[in-house]
Amino acid sequence: MTIVRIAAAAASSCLAFSVNAATQQELQDALVGNTFQGDMGGGGYSSYFGENGTYHDASTSGRYEITDDGVCYPDTEFGCYQATIDGTSLEWMKDGESAGTGEILEGDALDLMPD
Repeated sequence: MTIVRIAAAAASSCLAFSVNAATQQELQDALVGNTFQGDMGGGGYSSYFGENGTYHDASTSGRYEITDDGVCYPDTEFGCYQATIDGTSLEWMKDGESAGTGEILEGDALDLMPD
């Protein structure tokens, strides 16, 4: 019986760990200088996170900040998004709920930076 309790506790702690939001440093390491490609808000999008604090997608660009609150978009209505990262897979979270999923691609893989 004790083994079952230990196994259940271990499984629940692993489960809890897997849904923890990425830290500020993990977000910086994963996103800065790389591209996110996936789905958010019911539609597909791709965004390159420049080292200079600007993001670029197919039709817009703007400032982003990576803080303790997640990836934040000042001067927009987007606010901040937390994320969970597993290898190159990323899931955006907003107010504790999934807001989108996708992959992190190395560098400006989709040539989103202007010349």
